[in-house]
Amino acid sequence: MGGVVKAVTSIVSKFISWLIPMPKIPDFDTPQEEKGVLINKSSNNAQIPVVYGRRQIGITRVFLETSGTDNNYLYIAGVLCEGEIESIDEIWVDDKLVTWASALTHGTVVEVGSGDAVFYKDSTSHIQVQSFFGTDDQVSSSILSTSANWGSNHRLRGVAYLAFRFKWNQDIFGSIPQVRVTLKGKKVYDPRTTTTVYTTNPALCLLDYLRNERYGKGLPNSAFETNFQSFQDSADECETQVTPYSGGSDINVFDTNAVIDTSQKVIDNVKKLLNPMRALFTYTQGIYKLKIESTGIAVKTITADHVVGGAKVLGERKNNKYNRVIGTFINPDKNWQQDTISFPPADDTGLPNADQHATMKALDNDTLLEGNFDFPNVTSPYQAEDLCEIILRRSRNQLQIQLRLTSEFLDLAIGDIVAITYPSGGFNAKPFRVLGMAINEDLTVDVQLFEHQDNFYSWTSKAQAPTIADTTLPNPNTVQPPASVTLDDQLIAYNDGTVIVALDITIGASPDNFVDYYQVEYKKSSETNYQIHAQGTGLNQRVLNVIDQETYNVRVKAVNALGVSSTYVTETRTIIGAIAPPADVQDFACNIVNQDAHLSWTPVPDLDLAYYQIRYSTLTTGADWQNSVSLVQKIARPATSVTVPARNGSYLIKAVDKLGNFSSNATVVSTNVVGIGNFNAVVTQSEHPNFNGTVNQLIVVDNTLKLDSSELFDSATGNFDDTDRLFDSGVASYDLYSSGTYEFANVIDLGAVYTSRVTASITQTSDNLDDTFDSRTGLFDDSASNFDGDTPANCDAHLEIALSDDNITYTSFKNFVIGDYTARYLKFRVYMSSTDLASTPVVSELSITVDMPDRIFSGNDIVSGTGTKSITFTTPFYSSNYAVGITAQGMSTGDYFLVTNKSITGFNVAFKDSSNTGVSKTFDYLAKGY
Repeated sequence: MGGVVKAVTSIVSKFISWLIPMPKIPDFDTPQEEKGVLINKSSNNAQIPVVYGRRQIGITRVFLETSGTDNNYLYIAGVLCEGEIESIDEIWVDDKLVTWASALTHGTVVEVGSGDAVFYKDSTSHIQVQSFFGTDDQVSSSILSTSANWGSNHRLRGVAYLAFRFKWNQDIFGSIPQVRVTLKGKKVYDPRTTTTVYTTNPALCLLDYLRNERYGKGLPNSAFETNFQSFQDSADECETQVTPYSGGSDINVFDTNAVIDTSQKVIDNVKKLLNPMRALFTYTQGIYKLKIESTGIAVKTITADHVVGGAKVLGERKNNKYNRVIGTFINPDKNWQQDTISFPPADDTGLPNADQHATMKALDNDTLLEGNFDFPNVTSPYQAEDLCEIILRRSRNQLQIQLRLTSEFLDLAIGDIVAITYPSGGFNAKPFRVLGMAINEDLTVDVQLFEHQDNFYSWTSKAQAPTIADTTLPNPNTVQPPASVTLDDQLIAYNDGTVIVALDITIGASPDNFVDYYQVEYKKSSETNYQIHAQGTGLNQRVLNVIDQETYNVRVKAVNALGVSSTYVTETRTIIGAIAPPADVQDFACNIVNQDAHLSWTPVPDLDLAYYQIRYSTLTTGADWQNSVSLVQKIARPATSVTVPARNGSYLIKAVDKLGNFSSNATVVSTNVVGIGNFNAVVTQSEHPNFNGTVNQLIVVDNTLKLDSSELFDSATGNFDDTDRLFDSGVASYDLYSSGTYEFANVIDLGAVYTSRVTASITQTSDNLDDTFDSRTGLFDDSASNFDGDTPANCDAHLEIALSDDNITYTSFKNFVIGDYTARYLKFRVYMSSTDLASTPVVSELSITVDMPDRIFSGNDIVSGTGTKSITFTTPFYSSNYAVGITAQGMSTGDYFLVTNKSITGFNVAFKDSSNTGVSKTFDYLAKGY
């Protein structure tokens, strides 16, 4: 019997069975082989896998190139597997599912759809893909053909692959994109229909692998029985419909969803393909056959008469007996990662008592007997559990018999079921399955038989696989955006006096606890591209040197540790930091001392303060800025006081910033002291109400000056009714002159060159010819004008002065300010301007007053001589109506003097005694006038 055992054992060692225990492993990490299915790699000579059924796999990058401006396009050819495949169902890029604008079909170029917020940014698709299913006649990729290194002959015929064009975007891609693809794999030949189709049938997939010359064994058809009959029978059995759980839809009893590594040995891949269908693969008399281990009836009966030399019975062994079997399979519901299932289930309530784990463990002396098996091609928990159940039941009924039989059993085949009636062994038609055979020289047959029971293979309804609850942990591919973004701007001053405008950004923290940092970006609204300002955890950011009146767009996103970004939160602000008017001047006071007015005030706090401007009005009440005349144009910071001529009227002050913006309101201080300065008005010239001077691009209307229209009524084109302007404003879109002047009717002649103090007065309002109350937009209180029509910022009128000593050569006109001017001839004009060409100043009053201050000439210790002494003033008086006082030394009784020929340039004096005879005296004099 020992020889029989040796012979049978030799046959069994060559036997290819579906039952493959997992090797002992120290932990539950995914085997490297299974990890490799999903990873991306770059290679030009890596083995190309074969995919049967539906699986998710990574790509092998066989082409990688960048192009475009700043290399903003990345081109990739990613090989998937052998072709021709059925379809590509999903594409995952960097663990994010990509959605498409249209279906993925062979050879068609598609772009990521606009509904995909992850890969569709700024109205731009950042992924373009072309799929090839691996036909032998497929053409070159049109996406990759834009590269000089991918030509029309680069077709990858017979290989399923994807051609990508990725457009760089820092919010989407942190490095070379990692791609995973869910696909329906290889189309295979079905001998039952003589068609080549996609299938998950394990028998047909094994047949394809055995026959394929490119990646499989390459067996000829002659190596199989006629019409591949055993494979047809097995294929039918694989498609037997079973109900996985109560209420569930029927499924095939066997499916395969396999990724075959073509670098592995053929025999190892055959074992993997046998595994999901419990099949035995045999080779008998030059023919390969497939037999599924399942229920069945005995094809022959063996009795003691058929046994040559006796029998050897082997009982169950502890190392092959289990009271729990754990199976490892691929779970699509867990991102196509490995998962485990056991029989009996961890919660085996409701199972028959004989199958409960605790019961079986008690029968095994309370010893845990656990078997681990790998089902790498199984993706259904129900099919995996069924395999575990069968393995466990078989292990607990593993009676084996080794026999040498007579020649009438030469036609037995591995996998056949036989019935044994053997009284000495206590067998009465007990079924066994043939799992080993050897034919001896004397035509006897050595067989190895394993106990068989049909109930091992009967499908039992499973418990429904629990729905995988949504995780309560944050999804690493989803980041919640910042709660808010608030913008403000302010001025920043440096020690050297430099003032800049800063845009302050306040970020409301994201509620996502796994935010790693915030990325702040900004741009002018007129620009196309954002620039990154900061990446950090700070919730307050500042952009320096922003431009006043420019509108800025700011967007902020949250980024987690994996580099996954949230959507942007966007805000817009128009910068007003330096264009905001400075504060009104406070504590403006006037202190008059003799001829001077000492003005003082508290400095305004504005960092961009440039200077103060002071104006003067003859009004002691109701004075306003636009109807006042410039007195001191610029008082530079940090001064807070100035001395000006004391006048009866009102002084007005405003602060001015570096952009020329004035305080919103003038601060006014008035004086009402009679006789201030003892001045003498020598000339008063008023142009109103007739305005008889020279106008240039101005008109006189109703005793007022206004800007004239640049278009005559008769010169307008088009239909008059088509204009959206008011009648008075004309037809054109902008109709007024931008500027004009009015020159006073007469030049003021002082008769000689004098230093005189000149004061002016102007009264003005404004008019917008297109403006009506109902047409106003925005908030009424935001208007720059007063309700009654004060001159707004878009039009202005001011006085200018030119000086001459000879009435021929004049200085150029310059802005007039109240003050002292030295000249004989004074010429004045009004300059009027409009920035919107629809608004005009309306000047109703203009007057000039020239004052001559009192002056005193004096002389002392002058010897008169006995005749007439002439006194000449170094600077003439304006009027000869001045007073002269003389004091003589050594006057005797009866002595006197006479003052004669009094004129603006001097006078004569003569001293005489009582007899009217001229005498010489030493004298002093004072002459007071203006």
